[in-house]
Amino acid sequence: MAERKIRVLLICLTRRGGLLHFNDCLAESLSKICDVRLVCGENAEHADGALNGVALRPLNTGKGMKGTVLKLFSPKTWQDLRSVSDEFQPDVVHVTSAQEWNPALGFFIRHSLHKPLIYTIHDVIHHEGTPFYFKITEGIFQGMPDGLVVLTDQGKQILTGKGIDPGKILVAPHGVYDFFTKYKTGVPQQKQILFFGRIEPYKGIQVLLEAARPLLDENPDWSLHIAGGGDVEPYRELLSHPQIKLTNRFLRDEEVAEFMEQAAIVALPYLSASQSGVIPTAFAFGKPVIASAVGGIPDMVRNRETGLLIPPNDPVALRSALAELMQDPSLCERLGEAGKKFAETELSWNSIAEKHAAFYRQFLADHK
Repeated sequence: MAERKIRVLLICLTRRGGLLHFNDCLAESLSKICDVRLVCGENAEHADGALNGVALRPLNTGKGMKGTVLKLFSPKTWQDLRSVSDEFQPDVVHVTSAQEWNPALGFFIRHSLHKPLIYTIHDVIHHEGTPFYFKITEGIFQGMPDGLVVLTDQGKQILTGKGIDPGKILVAPHGVYDFFTKYKTGVPQQKQILFFGRIEPYKGIQVLLEAARPLLDENPDWSLHIAGGGDVEPYRELLSHPQIKLTNRFLRDEEVAEFMEQAAIVALPYLSASQSGVIPTAFAFGKPVIASAVGGIPDMVRNRETGLLIPPNDPVALRSALAELMQDPSLCERLGEAGKKFAETELSWNSIAEKHAAFYRQFLADHK
């Protein structure tokens, strides 16, 4: 007799961006081996074709701060969640992303639904500039789950150092965002360095601009493209260079593909980071990556194998790495191909889903 599939209720109330992509890729792959229901925001911007085979239950989480607060305290919100649980009868509930609602979700899941709770922590250490209120809500919620998922070995070490039982922690890497490649149009690659992602101080934009400007002066056929939403005012003077292009807004999935196709090098000189969803995106397009050796990034960018690693906050080292790749197309090609192969094997979502399913099974066996 076939073993009954584990019933997993996934909850992700993030509206758009990398955390939503992460949830959707995990949900689709998990649905092949588990019985999955997904609760997400009613206005979530899922990628085209995402969530094949996944039963979706939208939840109205309101619009704007006032609307969100009203929905948070609305009895109907929690009645809707209870109806999903009563109908589906999940074995576990898994919250896949950080969100201000999480403490209320955690309390409801543990004390009203009485269901085991799993939580994916994307950033075990808060980034520079993380709002204080978010640190508070995240600090409250992280003590509620029965099991935790982190994306790097370093994340597990940090949590066990805080006294968390290592048996409660699954390490599963960030999967490859290869779904972006379906938007490829064959745009020619250019002699272009790309920074992609939300612009925040911890991502080292200042370092990148200081390193790249002299190289651009020496190489008039090269350009630098900074693409992503966020505050660019602190860098306005450094951005004023004819070979620097700025796209300062949230990017559509089609634009991510276009900008990746155009790039010859992807540069991510983070000052701090737990992990990065941009790296597996670059790998999917076969692009060489230069990144800082911080957090769990060396788990993906293996120096001179799948990319180049540099020390954080070091414009000289970044300039040297950029110059090396700009002058050596064969090295770019070798690193790009190795990164793509690494992503297709070790970062496949099917493999990551299998790790989750095994973790759920072991977790449920230990808590009978």
